Amino acid sequence: MGQLADKGHGEYLGEELLMVMRAIQFGKNFMHDGQPYRVEDGRVLRIISGNAQLIVNMKPYTLSKGTMLVFPPDSIMEIEKKDEAFDFQIFSFRDLPDEVTFKECTAFHLSDDDWNLTGEYFQLLRHTLDREPLSLKSIRALQTALLSELHHILTKNMAEGSDKPDNRKEAILHHFVALVNQHADKEHNIAFYANQLCLTPNHLGSTIRKASGMTVQDWIHRRIIQQAKLLLGYSDSTIGDIAEQLNFSTSSSFCKFFKKETQVTPRQYREECEV
Repeated sequence: MGQLADKGHGEYLGEELLMVMRAIQFGKNFMHDGQPYRVEDGRVLRIISGNAQLIVNMKPYTLSKGTMLVFPPDSIMEIEKKDEAFDFQIFSFRDLPDEVTFKECTAFHLSDDDWNLTGEYFQLLRHTLDREPLSLKSIRALQTALLSELHHILTKNMAEGSDKPDNRKEAILHHFVALVNQHADKEHNIAFYANQLCLTPNHLGSTIRKASGMTVQDWIHRRIIQQAKLLLGYSDSTIGDIAEQLNFSTSSSFCKFFKKETQVTPRQYREECEV
């Protein structure tokens, strides 16, 4: 994204900030489907047309016009699929006050009024970026104001839904996915996660399937494949080193697992990334 969004496209890119007002302008080479990307800074996405299925930190999100998505630094995002009309605005943020940053990826389905308000913030940010000399202090003030407004919208939405019964299955799923994000590189067995959540393996398995439609192993395998793709695509680590990092006993067992999940070998995947 950083290499594509440069002054040549009429957008601003610096070490401190990335902002794109029309992602669709970069064409089909912009963010390949099925390719995970590690995002060092926080991101705010504002979907302006089309539809897409996105995975951020293992959780799926359905995006369409009128949706906003905020995710924290050091997140892993992956577009599962998108239509040709899918387009979005995006900016990065860092070093903002703790009270306005989001600790987890959060999706917003906005009212018309809230949608128009966020659009005005994006336009104001874009206008401020065009001014010389650039004032990062002003940019961060605007970002802080927008994220504060999104916190307000989230609080309002949560209050409106406060009369709904607590869903224990969703709470268990939430904590389980957080554990998988943290430990799946090394821990591949259901017993580990069941123990962390003080549940029996059978109870955990049944709960996760009912809450998500996926098995515990599906979630663990998704994370392992995601990490493997990142290492294959963005590092010089050998396949043997990657197998060891992901706690496989041998390179061949890792290669067999990777091909079963993706239909290509690790070497073929790496070659495709290079192309």
